[in-house]
Amino acid sequence: MRGDGRRLSIVDVAAVAGVSRQTVSNVINGRDSYYSEATFERVTAAMRSLGFQPNRAAQALRSRRTMQIGYHIFGEQLDIMQGFTLHFLQALVKASAEAGNQMLVFTHHRDDPLGVFKDLVARRAVDAVILSESRVDDERARLLADSGMPFACFGRLAPGLPQQWVDVDNVAGMQPLVDLLVAEGHQRFAYLGADGDQYWKAERLEGFAAGLARHGLRVPKASVYRGPDDGIRKRTRQLLTGRNPPSAIVTSSDYVGAMVVNVAHSLGLTVGSDVAVTGFDGGAIGLMTEPSLTCARIPVERIAQELVARCLRQVEGGPNDDAGLLLPTEVVRGGSA
Repeated sequence: MRGDGRRLSIVDVAAVAGVSRQTVSNVINGRDSYYSEATFERVTAAMRSLGFQPNRAAQALRSRRTMQIGYHIFGEQLDIMQGFTLHFLQALVKASAEAGNQMLVFTHHRDDPLGVFKDLVARRAVDAVILSESRVDDERARLLADSGMPFACFGRLAPGLPQQWVDVDNVAGMQPLVDLLVAEGHQRFAYLGADGDQYWKAERLEGFAAGLARHGLRVPKASVYRGPDDGIRKRTRQLLTGRNPPSAIVTSSDYVGAMVVNVAHSLGLTVGSDVAVTGFDGGAIGLMTEPSLTCARIPVERIAQELVARCLRQVEGGPNDDAGLLLPTEVVRGGSA
């Protein structure tokens, strides 16, 4: 608000920046082919000095855009124990805001999982959609592709679908953890993971086995288990109280790793010395264990930025031939291994 009570406008910004009203409009609406980087800096500096906020409703009306990106989430992802989901959602909200958009989080009706997508497309309630927890031949991605709705996916997609996906290399991500454990002198291994047929769960086990094979090691079949939470806890107790317990337990996620740490503590063992434990995620759960988890960290912030950027490229330029992007993980050392 100006000193005379009148609401600030782009005319005021133009006067302070020393440019035309149209140039300010071009900057606000992202028409970057119409101005230089120096002009952009002058206009945004003027906006900051005046405390000017563009009228989002007017922007949306002029551009026929909602300035919103939808993020579909499954009900089980909202479980309080699914710490990775919260980490990923925070990164998406931040990346979306930095791009001048809002993130609209939605779920679906149990009896009609695609109904909410059909409604969003029909109403054009969002400009694009981000998916996660995808299956390779994902029916949500197929519906969006057929309808012409821009989208991007955290997780790989089938060749017949637009390759608008970003993912991590799960196989390669496991191998440095095994290398680290072998370098520390571990020879007796076990692997514990959550149940489910998602490809990334199988890939992490594959990466673990390949990492051992590079060192001429193998893990007994009885020391590999994938199942529900209660089964993981039970198998952890069996392994750690058996005749020849593993000195290192590699897990499929920080969530499973945290369960293993808790069971080891309940048995009076010191994690990090009596038994090493590793996770895979790098989110808050692994930081809350004592000691903190050594893990393969997923670059969540970069993934979120890439997904938002892919969506906006399609919104602004239409369908494109972007290839899928596979990102590396990094090993983060905690006290657990």
